[in-house]
Amino acid sequence: MNEGWIVLAICFLFVLGAALPLIRDRGSDKTNLPPRKETLRDWRNEK
Repeated sequence: MNEGWIVLAICFLFVLGAALPLIRDRGSDKTNLPPRKETLRDWRNEK
């Protein structure tokens, strides 16, 4: 059972290490996204 706890701890550290950059930068840089480009236009109403 001791090996199971070691494997579980390694998996937890791996997930935590991967998530830390996402959690840390979450609130620091709130840049607004650029406005969407118009990709679809209604050609039926064009005259």
